[in-house]
Amino acid sequence: MAQADTVQSLRISQARSADEREAVWRFRYGVYVEEMGKIALANADHKRRFLTDELDEDALILYAQEGDAVVATLRINNAKRTRLPPALETAYRLSRFSAIAPERLSFSSRLMVARDLRGSVALHKILSRAYELGLESGVVYDFCYCAPALIELYEHLGYRPYTENFLDPEVGYRVPLILALKDAIHLEAVQSPFWRKLKNRPDMWQEQKDADWLAREFPATTKAARWGAGEDAFWQFLADKLRPSTGSRVPLLEDLSEDERKRVLKSGTVLSCRAGDTILRAGDVGNELFVVLSGLAEVRLSKAKQTIAVLEPGQVFGEIAFIANVKRSADVVALAESEILVVSQTFLRKLMRSAPDLASKVLFNLSRVLCERLVYSTRSMLPEKPKPPEKPAKTSGAKKTITIRTG
Repeated sequence: MAQADTVQSLRISQARSADEREAVWRFRYGVYVEEMGKIALANADHKRRFLTDELDEDALILYAQEGDAVVATLRINNAKRTRLPPALETAYRLSRFSAIAPERLSFSSRLMVARDLRGSVALHKILSRAYELGLESGVVYDFCYCAPALIELYEHLGYRPYTENFLDPEVGYRVPLILALKDAIHLEAVQSPFWRKLKNRPDMWQEQKDADWLAREFPATTKAARWGAGEDAFWQFLADKLRPSTGSRVPLLEDLSEDERKRVLKSGTVLSCRAGDTILRAGDVGNELFVVLSGLAEVRLSKAKQTIAVLEPGQVFGEIAFIANVKRSADVVALAESEILVVSQTFLRKLMRSAPDLASKVLFNLSRVLCERLVYSTRSMLPEKPKPPEKPAKTSGAKKTITIRTG
């Protein structure tokens, strides 16, 4: 069936029956375990090919169906009915929201779309339904977390990074995000698809005092708002970080014109990391490329605890998985507070279609990075050549006469 026909026939429903929920569990397993290779997930039932956990028990489970097949799903938990695991409560900083009634807080997770429909409106349809349900039930804030490569998607929806990132032991480095469902000013500024649902309901718009509270409690949300409101501010920020006068060499951008540099850099999102944050782990699944904007990052072999390289502003990492879709080969840890530009593989694929000349330049630059790393790795593995023994000084057969002068 053509994709257009498939999208038109999508039905968004709530999974209420056991059969409906089990169909969702199987769909999750297919995406996370079979497609993405996350076989070590603690809650994966490999015998039944299910992926479910304790948060599913009292969650609202949305799913999109095409024919008899589940093609997308999203889980929503409400704080009144669900107690999150302590690690998530800490990651979301929920203690800071104690003055807000629990029923006005929700948590979104397990969002996934079938591979063939990831460029369709399936994602928009299931998220729009979730947003409508949130408005109808009086939810004020929705929380979620995502991989660094997906920050751009969530920011376009209206979510904002608001607190420190954290390391999930199963899926890796994650960014906590918050959505103020009724923040009309922000949703309009970022042109969120949710704005179309809210703009004709001014009686539901968030009061300014609530927006001021969020900005005061979590200053990081104001930076996201500034960048979302205009690309010039974001470009200026990146230009300041990577201007040539700093002495930083940016291998990814070599031989690109000013307009081409802008196009590449503005495709990414900025990740703020604390010293000690593990940004990548060996064995993790992911296809993002990272550029150090400020601070330092260390590349380590996790098992040997061996430092491979220290990356300074302008340098890149994650380039192998970005190109080859393989698991991460090393750990990368922030040595200081750092800002990292994250570029997704999706951008490169779009660039190959819309601007093949620019895409070829980027790929050529990445190939040079790979070659430099390969040469360095090869040299570091080779044993040092033993120094040749020193040759004894040449002496003639004649006897030496030593003259002692006395004064």
